[in-house]
Amino acid sequence: MADVSVEVPSPLRECVVFCEVECVRGCCGIDAVSTDPALIEDWCRQAGSAAVIEARLQLAELIEVVEDRSHCVTSDFLNHRTHDEAARRELLDFLTALDAGLAAGDVS
Repeated sequence: MADVSVEVPSPLRECVVFCEVECVRGCCGIDAVSTDPALIEDWCRQAGSAAVIEARLQLAELIEVVEDRSHCVTSDFLNHRTHDEAARRELLDFLTALDAGLAAGDVS
């Protein structure tokens, strides 16, 4: 199975960096990033409605790529690779939790 490398564009990138409070991505990957809705809501307030809307669109595209099981997904930024179904599920759970937090924090 071929690898597909994905980038995390801004403003979604800034949201992930803002929520990187458990450890650092270089060490713990997505486990370093909190998906606590209150923390994501703080980012939403600071970033503004336009950034939140754009981040949610970027997240939807990223989820679509990860859901395609015809390839492995790698992300240097997230320090994650979907080498098996459990790793893919872990990434999808992380991304959907981020999206739920962004949806709750979207005040547009």
